[in-house]
Amino acid sequence: MSTKTQMPLRLPYAPESTTVELLYRTFGDVLIPLDKVRVQYFRNLNEQSFTDQLNSGRIQLPVTTLDSSRKALKFAHIRHVAALIDIRAHQADEEQARLTTEAEPSSTPSKAATTGPHTTRSNIS
Repeated sequence: MSTKTQMPLRLPYAPESTTVELLYRTFGDVLIPLDKVRVQYFRNLNEQSFTDQLNSGRIQLPVTTLDSSRKALKFAHIRHVAALIDIRAHQADEEQARLTTEAEPSSTPSKAATTGPHTTRSNIS
């Protein structure tokens, strides 16, 4: 089978193979019905809100169907779901690192450290 005629999968990041494998174990197929994705990962959204967010691009998850009918079942490919999960995890890591570096104290000693309650009479001038 030749891969020259296949369209490349355009993902911002390649999903981790373990994420894809765990999703396959969870859903049992490479095409996951959108309703199952919503129930598993977006249970805070009702069907209409989920559809609206998919259509607006707020949830960046490509939707696929197996025929051109308007009533065709809608699916998400397992690699797209895995990429979305991995991207969001990476963004959370970046945000945590940013918050951690902002919370670190500066290297210069503070005034409280030099004149705190542990100051003795001998080092007070």
